[in-house]
Amino acid sequence: MPRHISVIFPGQGSQSLGMLNSFNQEDINQIKPFIDKSIDVDIIDIIHNGPEDILNKTSITQPSILLTSYFYFKKFVNETSIKPDLLAGHSLGEYSALLAANSINIEDAISLVHNRGLYMENSKLGSMYAILNLDLELINSICEDVQSSTGNIVSAANINSPNQVVISGETEAAKIVAEKCKENGAKRCIQLKVSVASHCELMAGAANKFSNDLLKCEIKIPEIPILHNVNADVENNISNIPSKLIEQLTKPVQWVETMNHIKKYDGIVIECGPGKVLSGLAKTNGIDNILSMCSDNFYEELQNLL
Repeated sequence: MPRHISVIFPGQGSQSLGMLNSFNQEDINQIKPFIDKSIDVDIIDIIHNGPEDILNKTSITQPSILLTSYFYFKKFVNETSIKPDLLAGHSLGEYSALLAANSINIEDAISLVHNRGLYMENSKLGSMYAILNLDLELINSICEDVQSSTGNIVSAANINSPNQVVISGETEAAKIVAEKCKENGAKRCIQLKVSVASHCELMAGAANKFSNDLLKCEIKIPEIPILHNVNADVENNISNIPSKLIEQLTKPVQWVETMNHIKKYDGIVIECGPGKVLSGLAKTNGIDNILSMCSDNFYEELQNLL
């Protein structure tokens, strides 16, 4: 019996200059007309040549990572002829999963994530902190106390692993939560280099604007089941997928639950896209057979596990 294969797609923070260098320029040129219809900047040139501060701008980062992840997925399918059993993506990566599953087309996907990034950039500025080695219930309790006492928004944003939770919110409130988490035994509280406070109620306005874009986009039933960020489950009702994507902007990424769902299959997990962030998180969530397509020996390692 063939092994169960889950493919997971990274989100913001995995980008790097030159991340398309390993792909054939002819293949990239075939996709370029679709990209040019979707976005008014040359993201291929930015990925290749920078400048880095432009690549790291949310509205550019998101379509850039999605496009790179798409090329990785196409390469994987073409070289292995394997159809994965399950897909998932971390935050932005959920759109890469929808694209890979032919639930949305390339033009709509690029346009959606570009606009998503623009709305996020235009939201009220905030801060995010990675809280290490502190119980989620305690973090949630601290966030609730600080939000109540200050009247400012702050909450858990990315529940990445049993020992890593990212909080998000208004700058002063997020700073207070980080300090209180440290006082309550957190190993470290690391401020992330972002000005966009993702996956919290500061994104409510962005979610409202983004809902109009989703209404204009044709979403089909995914050809491969996708675990959604908001509940780590497959949505079988196609009409509910847009609401899951809207909720995702203001609700936490349930990555621990996603990893627990995938772990049940005792199969192979493949990180499909730039970087190895999700490979590290998979290991901290107790997944052993995790491979990154960025590895020089990826196909050899995959063959050994099949």
